Amino acid sequence: DRICVVDKINSTKKFSTYCSVLESKSTTVECVPGYSRMDCFRKMYKGQADFGVFQPEDLLAAASYDSGSVAVINNIRTFPKQLFETELAAVVRKSANITFLNQLRGQKFCHPGYGYNTFEWTPIMTRYFESRVVPQLCESELTLAENRLKASSKYFKMACKAGPWVADADLDIKLKEKYHNLCGLCDDPDTCSTMDKYWDRRGPLFCLTDGVGDIAWSRIDDIDMHFGEPLASPQHCTWLSRPWPAIVARKKHSQTIQKMVMSLNEAQSHTWQWALLHLIESFNQAIVPLDSIMSLEDYLHQAPGFMSANTMSHCEPPRTVRICVKSNAESAKCELMKEVAKALGIEPGLSCTLRSSTEECMKAVRYDSADVVITGPDVENRAHSVFGLEPLVVEYSHKASALYRSAAIVHASSAIKTVQDLQQKKACFTGYDTVGWNTAVNMLKNKDLLTKSCPFYNAVGEFFSEVCVPGVNVSSDFKMSCPDSSGAENSFRGEEGAFKCLVTGMGDVAFIDLDTVKQNTDGNNNETWAVNLRSTDFRSVCAGNNSNSDCYLSWATPGQVLVQSNMSSVRREELYLTFLNLENYFGKQMKQPSMFQMFGKFDDRSDVLFSDASDRLETLASLHREKDVKHNYEKMLASLRPCSASISSVIPLMTILPTFLSLLFAAR
Repeated sequence: DRICVVDKINSTKKFSTYCSVLESKSTTVECVPGYSRMDCFRKMYKGQADFGVFQPEDLLAAASYDSGSVAVINNIRTFPKQLFETELAAVVRKSANITFLNQLRGQKFCHPGYGYNTFEWTPIMTRYFESRVVPQLCESELTLAENRLKASSKYFKMACKAGPWVADADLDIKLKEKYHNLCGLCDDPDTCSTMDKYWDRRGPLFCLTDGVGDIAWSRIDDIDMHFGEPLASPQHCTWLSRPWPAIVARKKHSQTIQKMVMSLNEAQSHTWQWALLHLIESFNQAIVPLDSIMSLEDYLHQAPGFMSANTMSHCEPPRTVRICVKSNAESAKCELMKEVAKALGIEPGLSCTLRSSTEECMKAVRYDSADVVITGPDVENRAHSVFGLEPLVVEYSHKASALYRSAAIVHASSAIKTVQDLQQKKACFTGYDTVGWNTAVNMLKNKDLLTKSCPFYNAVGEFFSEVCVPGVNVSSDFKMSCPDSSGAENSFRGEEGAFKCLVTGMGDVAFIDLDTVKQNTDGNNNETWAVNLRSTDFRSVCAGNNSNSDCYLSWATPGQVLVQSNMSSVRREELYLTFLNLENYFGKQMKQPSMFQMFGKFDDRSDVLFSDASDRLETLASLHREKDVKHNYEKMLASLRPCSASISSVIPLMTILPTFLSLLFAAR
């Protein structure tokens, strides 16, 4: 039997500590590493793993596409006699004389606050009470987040809702100034932060018993602990329950695994049973068998309110963020991201629309069939000049190796030492209007080495003796060094193709990402042309008069979330906050094993939808406020765009029709 254990980015040390014990002992149980808990679910569905431990939100997301092939066999409890992990209730002060829901209007509300990013308080749990008692607004000129805040601000006289209301600090400040009565009950209303006395799970109860508020939204176990005795009400009135974490297994192995798991309680130290027990449960938890093996939905339905809590959309039709995807793998990841976001209550919801290519997705965004498309940096200039798109946010990493670093790569033995030495040499490019192309143009332009201005491709054709530019086959301005550049099957396309162009002698310099050299040398590429290459056989030509192995001419962010440049400010803000929320829950900053990974492998594939190496999302404005943006590609493009805009309407993304361009150049 195979247990799936999260052992990738931001995981605990459980895998290395306990899976090694399983490997060293005589047992049929083995560990299967997962990138996230939802990755473990997918591995079970594919027959690559047999069981694992999951949070109820995982089950909720998985239930949307479950075919009945898995089942819940046990749950894992901190308190064995407590039916549910969390139960939420509203508590009122007796002196407030509140006995009916319609008496809540105009009262003072104590709220647990925001900024948890854990399963103690998901967005659904945080706003459940207000969504049930406060008449919700759906004003088109406000984001969903602000609609909720405005509705509560109008309904309650005052409140303490400490912590970040939205994921952007500047927008958070503006909203707190606008709806300041929602911070009015806080101990420090001007700051209204996670440092406040009334923030945290028990914060609302202190707010209540300090005589500050009239009603508090809290967990029942915290209520019991805070008051130390049962409340005057003879029975707790639970509004919302959250089930315990559960062990889920493939159905055909469920009874065997359940029997094995229940035998672990008597495990001796440092046996395989002891190791498996530690992989399943955390400190002071107990494995509790279910009366019968249950489907995911049946297990979740036991907890009052849990299954329906994430269906509280208050705008009709519901607002959605429409993501355009370019492959089946991207579509699968997007659909899964949609379900996990829904399970946590991230708003607006997501939808995924599949198109055949990046070009078609950019058209879809341009003509409002989609809201966003996530692309690499090579199409950014065309996206702007042809389709009127611009980055909403970009992917970023503090690790230089995660960025696209465009470099002029030559053989280590080459006589080329400076940029000037490139004149009348043969150049290899990944394509036209790509990062490498535009970086080379910018460098040559800044050094006054181009004899002409717009269009720059004329001058580039004169500066180099020959060029290999996949997608272009124009003999009048380019003497092509590689054959049949316009063919879709051309082996010189892309990063690897441009490097191959250099290696095979068709070029003297290749404008490629620095990492392309590493990926195709030192045994990393077993193709005939690359099998014997060493990274030390190549070096970079620097913009200055020095030369070393790893200097670069520009750096670009590995991915951009592109939107219409002319969209309304409200819609832009809504999309922006949605992606920040996705990053908060599914990014790399999560300390505990993640439910889902935005930036990481998906089904063992790299760079699906987002770059694996990215750390976070940033706006270009915030990125450019950082210190080292001297060679930033996105900033560099601004100086080239007046030219590219003048020719963009006749330069397709990857193919330039030779006959059409021959006429264009003949007319020059």
